[in-house]
Amino acid sequence: MNTLREHRSTDFWDDMYAAPCATFAPIRRAEIGQFQDRVAAGAGKVVIDIGTGLGEWACRMSRLGLVVTGYDYSPVAIEKARRLHYNHGPLTFEVHDFDADAIPGRLHRESVDVVSCRHVLQFLEMPRFLADARRWLRKDGVLHITTAVTEKLRDGRKIGLPEEQIRELARGWRECDRYDVDPDGETTAVVLRGPYT
Repeated sequence: MNTLREHRSTDFWDDMYAAPCATFAPIRRAEIGQFQDRVAAGAGKVVIDIGTGLGEWACRMSRLGLVVTGYDYSPVAIEKARRLHYNHGPLTFEVHDFDADAIPGRLHRESVDVVSCRHVLQFLEMPRFLADARRWLRKDGVLHITTAVTEKLRDGRKIGLPEEQIRELARGWRECDRYDVDPDGETTAVVLRGPYT
């Protein structure tokens, strides 16, 4: 089976998240600080976390005072995220497939301050998702993307985005800021601000 196609299967992710010790893309100590500084994440801002998995990144954002909804298309992941973070408000989790399902009613034009996509963009239908994100964001809203850079991965994995595709993300945005999440640049973050609609 094609690797990305396999990774787009709900069954694949349900099985992964059902494992007792499921862990994915650990959050580095400085990562949330970098996010807060680059996004100007202030209390009360509305954030959606796409592909939230077990909700750890969503939880870290909610601790900054952000109002966060984590979405994932794996019901197993969402059930676990709700159990793990039930007392970390303002934070909610919803099952949703952004490639196949109708857009959730709460996501309408200019309804969100930050769209966070941490290690998940490569699994989405990118043109559709990026167009949707532009509509949901307020005029000064931010799309924050974290991804592995495939050319820099030393272990042979290809799960991430190639450099050319990362550079293309800036098209159609007023501002683009990029920074390395780790010292060797294997993981990068792209901050896109001010969607042109």
